Amino acid sequence: MGEMLPARWFDDPQCHAREMAALRRQWLYVGTRFEAPLTRSVLGTPVTLDSSLKATDDQGRPLETDAYGAFVFVRLEGNGPSLAEHLGPVAGHLARLSGQCDQPIADDHVEFAANWKALVENTMDDFHGSTVHPTTIHPAVHADWQTHLETRRFGRHSTSSWRLSEGTEAWWRRIDAKAGLRRVVDHARYDHCFVFPNLYVASFYGAMVITHTVTPLAPDRSRLDWRLFLPVTAPDKPAVAAFRRSLATLLAHSARTVILEDQPLCERVQQARGAAQVAGVLGRRERRIADFHHAWARTLGLDAPPRPADALYEEGDA
Repeated sequence: MGEMLPARWFDDPQCHAREMAALRRQWLYVGTRFEAPLTRSVLGTPVTLDSSLKATDDQGRPLETDAYGAFVFVRLEGNGPSLAEHLGPVAGHLARLSGQCDQPIADDHVEFAANWKALVENTMDDFHGSTVHPTTIHPAVHADWQTHLETRRFGRHSTSSWRLSEGTEAWWRRIDAKAGLRRVVDHARYDHCFVFPNLYVASFYGAMVITHTVTPLAPDRSRLDWRLFLPVTAPDKPAVAAFRRSLATLLAHSARTVILEDQPLCERVQQARGAAQVAGVLGRRERRIADFHHAWARTLGLDAPPRPADALYEEGDA
């Protein structure tokens, strides 16, 4: 294969079945320790997590679980590296955000007529903000985003950090003054962390955290679930609670608007992929997409291209 998996891995039922089997052997995000006990569907399997973070499926069979900070993961089948070994260099990022996840404000989901990997590619495509999100995400970050964007590639995982625009920073300062936000870091940035194979965690202004989980439903269909967390220092104060409720409605609507802007793009890519005559050429800002394809190909046991020479960390090197 080249830098990316062949098109059949985006619509072939046999390839889909093979991927589902491989995903069941991965560490998959199920929720936060603050939400336990909980019951959630993971790859179509109902998973019940008790307050001690022990999990069972719908048949009562115990499942392997582990947590890093507040983030709880489950492995549905098989065995393999520990969660800490799997997370490698992004473990610290999740640990820093863990304290922000005790005050959820909203959750939502959207189904896509697209293969799940198209959603993963989309979230790591730095170029699409100005064209797909011209009135939402693009104005929220610094106009000279290519200069201020910081990206770190770790093979299967990656992080990126965008400087917020002056207007967005000022908006968050006003929110902070009124709500008393609890911030994990004092910087005006949008941070993004992709955790292989299907989780990405976004944070804004060092305060709000959004977890996103991509779930395959069929070879050409998938679902994106997301949950918003916005911690404040005095959540029980009536004035703060009332303001936070109104803010939650606004932020939940904004998050859904961005996802609905992504939906037609991913679906058009799904429709056109099979007709492509040659493999696309990835640019400098799209190297994380190639890293994901490389890591997933290795997970599937496929012949993969040589490890990217410019990736500082590769799967299996932790």
